[in-house]
Amino acid sequence: MNKRETRDKGTLSGGEGLRVSGYAATWDTYDMGSFQERLDPAAFTRALEQADEIALLWNHDTGRPLARVRAGNLRLWADETGLGFEATLPDTQSGREAYELVKSGVVTQCSFGFQVRDETYEKGAVKPLRIIRDADLLEISLVTFPANEGTSVEARAEAQPAPVKRLRMFPPA
Repeated sequence: MNKRETRDKGTLSGGEGLRVSGYAATWDTYDMGSFQERLDPAAFTRALEQADEIALLWNHDTGRPLARVRAGNLRLWADETGLGFEATLPDTQSGREAYELVKSGVVTQCSFGFQVRDETYEKGAVKPLRIIRDADLLEISLVTFPANEGTSVEARAEAQPAPVKRLRMFPPA
């Protein structure tokens, strides 16, 4: 069960500098072809308590990092919608390119890389339902084509306040 997997979801917003924010995952059910999948709202609770190494990447490419919790330019939280994030992208070619692609609407969604620790399967109406109950969160990514069509990203001209209703936030605001 240590196979690395990726799923797409998120919303970006730009601000002071190259600021983005949104949701890297939601608790909604999405279709994976032969089965449906849903994240339990507590799936990342443990991972967020140890979030220092989690990074924001470009299309799951570890060679194109855009932000990291440990660096202080990426914040993560879980709320009633999903796994939220806010990041300030670096003033580099990759950071500016990512920001402009999001701002222009070319890139509109996100994804996440993870390793499952605990999952269950239930009989669905048409397809089996995989419920991920606990997972190691390895990274979140800005992506062109997400697995979860419910994701979204946007760029903003000013820094936005973090969501009011947060269950957990790392690092604390």
